[in-house]
Amino acid sequence: MFGSKLMLLCMLMLSLTLSGELLAKEPNKHIITWDAFANNLLALHRKLVSEVKVVKQTKTGGYAHNPDFYIQESYFNARTHKLISQVQWEKANPKVLHTIEVYFYDDKGRVTRDFTAAYLPDYHRAPTQTLISLHNYNGELHAFRTFDASGYTIDEGCRGRYQGKDVEMILDEDEIADGTSEMKTPEYQACFKGLPAKAGKYLIPQ
Repeated sequence: MFGSKLMLLCMLMLSLTLSGELLAKEPNKHIITWDAFANNLLALHRKLVSEVKVVKQTKTGGYAHNPDFYIQESYFNARTHKLISQVQWEKANPKVLHTIEVYFYDDKGRVTRDFTAAYLPDYHRAPTQTLISLHNYNGELHAFRTFDASGYTIDEGCRGRYQGKDVEMILDEDEIADGTSEMKTPEYQACFKGLPAKAGKYLIPQ
């Protein structure tokens, strides 16, 4: 959903370098924290799909060098038709998780938060990417703020209309840390009013 999911594959490759840096600095903390996040997310997926009637769709997919790498299972709420979760397993090792996404919605069917954990092919020491995206709706504006499983802000964005004008912004972690001038605008304030600045309790997927 939004830029975070559209750029997932690119971010996976970029985050490999970041993961290497983190592992070099704090190997035990990073591995334990991110592995726990992925395991908790898998447990949450299993809980959610056991609580409602679901429609399951399965397909295979992969990458240019390995087009048949994973089996993807998508679980939809049979009543609302909303995607609950999507899980990819390595096809050659069907019990080995490749990526997982879980979604939550409000009573209007709008996504309120979503979670992702992803491993690179042939690299399973720890997820190379973890995402916690919290969503916010103010008037015609839809904003999100994304964190990783260590609680660091990854990016944030907003789309919609404010006072009759189109709004579309995406800020990366460096721009957020630097407090870019865009963050001082009325549009930014309207977008992110009420949206938590920290992942908080959602560091444990729920």
